[in-house]
Amino acid sequence: MTNVPEIEDYSPTLRDEMTRADALARRTKEAEQRALALQERLREGPSKEQRAADAERATRGEPLADLDSEFKTALREFRALEDALKAQQAKVEAVRREAGGKMCDEVVRPLYKKAEKRLASALSELYSIHSEIFWLKRGLLNQGLGTYGVFVLEPEFLGVPSGTSDFEQFLRRCVSAGLLRALPKEFPQ
Repeated sequence: MTNVPEIEDYSPTLRDEMTRADALARRTKEAEQRALALQERLREGPSKEQRAADAERATRGEPLADLDSEFKTALREFRALEDALKAQQAKVEAVRREAGGKMCDEVVRPLYKKAEKRLASALSELYSIHSEIFWLKRGLLNQGLGTYGVFVLEPEFLGVPSGTSDFEQFLRRCVSAGLLRALPKEFPQ
């Protein structure tokens, strides 16, 4: 089985952009937690210990912590990081698409072309064999004879070799695409 390389292994640029996105996601989560913790402290109000500490600071003439300002700053930081993360995720997707196209051109397309030629060749051979089996059976049935248990396993999904089945249309496309030189000799004209 042919394995397609992982896009992150194929593209160091994508790997770098994904690392940046992961770091931004971590920072965004941390900023969100800080903002939520400050919001909770504001909602609950200062505890007895915090009020006692504030009273001591006020006595010494030190400035008191401004929780409203800290919360607003934390919220702005969270929203800025959230916006930066969205932009980075968009960049990751753009780099992923670009790397995917490049990987398809450089790695997948050559493998596909080889497999495509082998497939067309094998299907052409399959058509010849299927046609041979079909006309053997039809020859017996056209004479009013039974098959006498000869045709036990038949690929009926390949259709009747009449020139109109999906299988035959596919073989025509293979010839048009240059994957086969000609249709199988058993192909109806």
